[in-house]
Amino acid sequence: MVAYSSFPECSIPMFIDTLPLIFKYSQLIGPVELLIVSGFLLGILYVSAPFPDDSLKIDGSKLDFYNYLYRIWQGEIALITLFWPFFLLLNGALYAADTLAKSAIISVSSWGNIHMILLGPLIWWTVAVWRGSTRTGLRWWSACARLAVISAYFELGLRLYIRTQHSRLFFNCEELLMDYFSCF
Repeated sequence: MVAYSSFPECSIPMFIDTLPLIFKYSQLIGPVELLIVSGFLLGILYVSAPFPDDSLKIDGSKLDFYNYLYRIWQGEIALITLFWPFFLLLNGALYAADTLAKSAIISVSSWGNIHMILLGPLIWWTVAVWRGSTRTGLRWWSACARLAVISAYFELGLRLYIRTQHSRLFFNCEELLMDYFSCF
């Protein structure tokens, strides 16, 4: 059986590492079913997305970091400025964790711990996106941002599934001498 670590690396790790493994080695979900579910979910999110509120003025004054985080939490910042920084940070953290785990620099259990640590900011991001959904020009962007948040939870669920069911395919278990039994 070919180890998953021989697959090429990609730039954005959200679903790049998990979906090929799920599609090839498990019967959990197929590509067609995933597209149908995603399209249906996007439709529901679009219908339920709030209409943009033009009366809300976005304050462009300089903010310190903690005030910025507070205003994001309250939904007072434009959706584009609250969505993209965390989206890129989340994908950077996933890429770093995957790269370190595949090269056996961190253990399998440390890889799982990183994902549990990312769950806290992901919950914060979920609340921020839902509250800030009115601060966009189109309902479509609100629905897409909400779908990306739901997809991040799905991604963490797939990674948990891979960790428990297919860890020998994802991790380079031969090089993990101290944590070899975590691959079973």
